[in-house]
Amino acid sequence: MIRWRSAGESMGTVDLGKLKGNQVVIHYGGKLTSVDAYTFANSLISFADTIRAINQAIDPKQEIEVRVEAIDTGSFRAVIRRIPKGFEGLFSKRLEDFLWTLLCTFIIERVILNDPKTVINISSDQVIIETDGSKYIIPRAAFDQAEQLKKNPEIQKKLSKTFEVVGGDPAIENFGITPSVKDESPLFQVPSEEFQKISLTPALLPDGPNEDSRTRTEKVTLVILKAWLRRGSAKWAFEWNGHPISAPIKDLTFFERLERREILIGAGDALDVDLSFTQNFDVDARIYVNDPSTFVVERVHKPISRSVQLSLDD
Repeated sequence: MIRWRSAGESMGTVDLGKLKGNQVVIHYGGKLTSVDAYTFANSLISFADTIRAINQAIDPKQEIEVRVEAIDTGSFRAVIRRIPKGFEGLFSKRLEDFLWTLLCTFIIERVILNDPKTVINISSDQVIIETDGSKYIIPRAAFDQAEQLKKNPEIQKKLSKTFEVVGGDPAIENFGITPSVKDESPLFQVPSEEFQKISLTPALLPDGPNEDSRTRTEKVTLVILKAWLRRGSAKWAFEWNGHPISAPIKDLTFFERLERREILIGAGDALDVDLSFTQNFDVDARIYVNDPSTFVVERVHKPISRSVQLSLDD
């Protein structure tokens, strides 16, 4: 199991959104005064190659350099900086806020997402992954980007190589990532017993008909464009994240409350709901794409009047 701790937080919770900016520290843990030169050099090369592969997948026009800025003793640490190259790099913020978070998300998926006890809660701004009392908080933008890139062969192969190398040195007891060399403990830390699992490259393409689609349920806010106030399979018209969608509402309790006039709604109001839908894997684009014909509102949590929305926007 991955373990972690950050300053000001209890053991068991980490906010990966703290890994921002163009600099990060990688941490080789254990009772070390040195690391085997082969392990150190080759793990840094593999780590840098992974970062370049992520960069290439997201922003292929933007070249980067990955440099070791400094070495710190204690366990053993290297300060890594991503340096955008060229004129575009002066203005590009595309990766700055979640490059390192993406990397950690790929590692998390290899270790825990096949665990049946894992629970994933998705909201509009973050994703919380919980398993065995442990919790990861991942910015929604980073999680969605990771979902799109998880089938990228270069990223997965380079990540495997990184942990294959560090796993070859028995003196390394853990591998961590943290924002600053001043952090006593890494924000994100992987124990050595997980190195072999992470070094195994997962299948990069769906293997059969049951894997080229998947069903997801997310808690979202839908703005009402057209309502059908009677029970049935008629599809309501909504706006979700600026895009029009249509979906029936299956929550009978919601309709009962409407009939009792406990809820009054109209066009422009919104609903907090659990929205289920199917995603199909696009082999050419190597991403999962929402199927617009499958949207269903499974549960309505609460209505939000238009006046409340306007006051929140102000």
